[in-house]
Amino acid sequence: MIGLNLTALGIPSEAEFTEAYYEAARHRLRMNRFHMAFALFRFAVIFEGIAARARAGNAADANAAAISPLAASFAQHAVDAPGRDP
Repeated sequence: MIGLNLTALGIPSEAEFTEAYYEAARHRLRMNRFHMAFALFRFAVIFEGIAARARAGNAADANAAAISPLAASFAQHAVDAPGRDP
């Protein structure tokens, strides 16, 4: 989403989204670096699984191979995960 005007598209900032999430969850527990990294690694593994199924020829979508680069990208974001340390 680099270069897109997220406000014009109606997409909240990370801070706005996070605040809305905590309000909906009805708790004030905050995510720390571990939680953020864990979630990002989880997505990396999901994307790797989709890519593996695409390579094996049994993916649910014909465009599944395009997901492959997301695995490495999410893994790198997990390593660089922002957030508060406990």
